[in-house]
Amino acid sequence: MSDSLRIAIAQNGTPPESHDEALALLEHAVAGAPEADLIVLPELALCGYGEAARVHRLAVAQDSPVIAQVRDLARRAAKGFVLGHAEAADGVLYNAALAIGPDGDIRGNYRKVNLWGSYERGLFTPGMPSPVMAWGGLKLGLLICYDLEFAEAARDLVLRGADTLVVISATSRPYSVVPEMLVPARGYENGCHVVYANAVGRDAAFNFIGMSRITAPDGSVLAAATSEGPALIAAEVKRSTVEEWRAGHDYLADRRPDLYRLG
Repeated sequence: MSDSLRIAIAQNGTPPESHDEALALLEHAVAGAPEADLIVLPELALCGYGEAARVHRLAVAQDSPVIAQVRDLARRAAKGFVLGHAEAADGVLYNAALAIGPDGDIRGNYRKVNLWGSYERGLFTPGMPSPVMAWGGLKLGLLICYDLEFAEAARDLVLRGADTLVVISATSRPYSVVPEMLVPARGYENGCHVVYANAVGRDAAFNFIGMSRITAPDGSVLAAATSEGPALIAAEVKRSTVEEWRAGHDYLADRRPDLYRLG
């Protein structure tokens, strides 16, 4: 089994007004990243982040026809997807990240824990921490946007075995500190890759900053998009890179949890 994955990020622009538009964006990403094993799209990619009425209108259950279409595309393209959607379940909405394998099977579904501001708290119900998923020779954990700003969330996934954090986001201005500083910092302090897929462009309420990127365990940037518009970027992430970095920078072993009070 290979210890590497070729991961692409589709930094999408204008929020889709229909599921057909969202699926067209996904198909465009597939066509533009023929070498990718896994394609990652931003937070709420199937409905767009922003206008509450649109989010409600395009919310879907996990067994909905549109999710079936996404799964079928994954199967036909032999590529995995991680993408955001407004998940309708239990009589409420969740801000969710759905992970679909290249066989079309659902490998994980993470419902955002840390909801941002009155906008998200008025729309969504918080979920529970992400599963850690074996993917090729790596192990992936999912975070959504504001989750990344809590060091404990990333550390929890890594302590449960993750070597790659996949973060789908809709970070807006003026929060460029998130991709510029927090993304590499989370990778550095945990000895892991970070795949940060952000939205770009505007809707009525938000001006999304883009700046999607993939970083290595040493904090270096393997691939990056600008804030100028839609983009498709890709990089290879390797388990061996994680192991080599941790061999000389074992922050996980050097922790003193007996002295920390995080509760």
